[in-house]
Amino acid sequence: MRILFLFLAKELRDIRRNKQVLPAYFLLPLIAVGISVLFTLILPGIVQAQKKDPGMDIMVRIVQTLPDFAGMSLQEGITRYFLRNLAGFFLLMPVALSSFAAAFSIVGEKQQRTLEPILATPITDRQFLMAKLVASITPAIVLTWLAGLAAAVIVDLISWERNGHLFLPDRFWLVGLLALAPVMGIASVLATMHFSARMTDPQAANQFTGLVIIPIFLLIVGLFGRALTLSFVFLWSACLVVLLLDIVLFRFILRKFQREEILTRWK
Repeated sequence: MRILFLFLAKELRDIRRNKQVLPAYFLLPLIAVGISVLFTLILPGIVQAQKKDPGMDIMVRIVQTLPDFAGMSLQEGITRYFLRNLAGFFLLMPVALSSFAAAFSIVGEKQQRTLEPILATPITDRQFLMAKLVASITPAIVLTWLAGLAAAVIVDLISWERNGHLFLPDRFWLVGLLALAPVMGIASVLATMHFSARMTDPQAANQFTGLVIIPIFLLIVGLFGRALTLSFVFLWSACLVVLLLDIVLFRFILRKFQREEILTRWK
């Protein structure tokens, strides 16, 4: 545990010093909360004004077929459904934030000349990789949960005043933020760490993350996002599948991680 806390403290210091990564830790949570509040405020009016729009008609049909929204007014049902879909943004937040931190985690140590002293200690490869994983994912998950809490509180203040009901969190929102978001973040960190260990330039690692790792997760959410909002069983299944992927990725990276090769190749 002491090793984990030491790496976490160092990771937080590196994030504060990294002018390329730090703004995202403030901007993404603000965007997530702002979009949730904005949709809660304007959607009822849009639904009322665009009833005859073909796109709105499709949305109405979807909402009317879902048991979760039975007995609700059309405006409330569609607003709740949109808020459920916006949980996808909260899923991507830990992926984006933790990936950029992980991209710098190992190659940054090399640039700062701190990797060699760390790997020269009795710390095992498993301890090193686990500490890097926890240090990269923890700030992103904490910010995601805080943003989700802030969004839920503000949205509920609005919905209680207008409808006398609390819109958030629903069961999809809770499982998405508390379970799926962390395991997706862990998967992105592990994938990024694997490539970070093979790069020599932090800038290249960040570019690779932005151009490859994050788009892959965006594509996955885009392909399966609707199913995640329609089927609670599918949502839980996705959590289990990604958790198994995390375990496989960690074992793969641990097997491929060779400290001697990294040190000699990067000298």
